[in-house]
Order: sequence, then C-alpha cells, then structure tokens
Amino acid sequence: GKFVWPGYGENMRVLAWILQRVAGQGGATEHAFGLSPTYDDLQWEGLDFTREQFASVIGIDTAAWQHELKLHDELFDQLAHHLPAAFKAVKQRLQKAMA
Repeated sequence: GKFVWPGYGENMRVLAWILQRVAGQGGATEHAFGLSPTYDDLQWEGLDFTREQFASVIGIDTAAWQHELKLHDELFDQLAHHLPAAFKAVKQRLQKAMA
C-alpha cells in the first residue's frame, strides 16, 4: 500500500531534469521506452531517496513487460483494420527490446 516514489511534490525534480534536457544540459540513459534520468541527473537535496529506491522506480521488469505485451495481442487483432501502422511498429519494437 505504499508508493516507492516520494510523492507528487517531488515531481518538480523530474520536471527540472526535463527542462535541463530541453536546454541541452541534462544527462540521460536510453532504454526500450526512451530516455530516463540517472540517479545523478536529479537533484536529491533535502530528500532521503537512495540509489536503490531510485533503481526500483526506474527499472524495467522485462518478464512483466513480455507478459503485458502478450495481453495486447488480442486487442491488436480486434482493432487490426483500424489500428495505425505506427502502433504496430511500436509494439514490435518493444517486443524486440524485451526479447
């Protein structure tokens, strides 16, 4: 019943990182879903949030995502005639990345 991320008020730390990225100053790490900050890219001043806690928030559970993507198969089949090709391409890219 507890959340790992310390709360909505702490989202300003992520928003500051986004603004740094836009200005070409912030770092990032690339993964299957795009770019994310590293622990060192965010300001942790005044907050007791460990690298381990951050890793649990930012990490990707490959097995869980493989299962999730399989659940999408039926829906994609049902919507196939109206589904934009870009959706199929993104799903295929994610499946490949999670393989």
